[in-house]
Amino acid sequence: MKKLSTVFAVIGLVTLLFAIPAQADLIYSTGMDANSNGIDDYFTVNGGPAYLVTSIAAGWPVLPDPSKTTGKYISWAADQSNATQGGVLGQLYTYSFNFNWAGSTTSTTFDFRWLSDDYLYNILLNGTSLGINNLGQPSPWTTSYSQNGVNGTVQSGVNTIEFLIWNTGGQQPPYYGISGPTGFAADFTVHGNATVPEPASLLLLGMGLAGLAFWRKR
Repeated sequence: MKKLSTVFAVIGLVTLLFAIPAQADLIYSTGMDANSNGIDDYFTVNGGPAYLVTSIAAGWPVLPDPSKTTGKYISWAADQSNATQGGVLGQLYTYSFNFNWAGSTTSTTFDFRWLSDDYLYNILLNGTSLGINNLGQPSPWTTSYSQNGVNGTVQSGVNTIEFLIWNTGGQQPPYYGISGPTGFAADFTVHGNATVPEPASLLLLGMGLAGLAFWRKR
């Protein structure tokens, strides 16, 4: 009975963590790095780490710049200078971010500010286009773009925002020739009951379930 009580105590703790009310709005800027390892805490690029850019390409603005965005540049590598990344071929990069939504599936609004090298091709929410891009603009990587009050449908639990960035060397996408360095910086707000999923909470949930499985075997 003591082992059973311990297991349920752990699961109860996990349940309490997930039951804590979510903050009213989720506000996030790219480049957050709580443990100072040079990797964005929550973004990925094409499924891999999103590195904070430390060596920038010629012509990039210095970020963060609150007049453009509070975000820092992130990319698939920390070094995005012309000298080291000048031979990179053009391709589509997916910058992905997950957040939790408390409550049922519903419509809400999003605010975005971003700089992209090169073009923001689309923003997807759970695979559905939000209809946002800066295609056709002459300087996507030096001018900040913004879109406010964007409507989107969120689902209960984990949601995914994907920023699709074409690296094109200034050409209109799609483009697969020599393109050079690339990066993305943004800040955005999700209005409503949303939070970034806590890795510690997810770990505790796994521990609780593992403990229950162990007790069952005994």
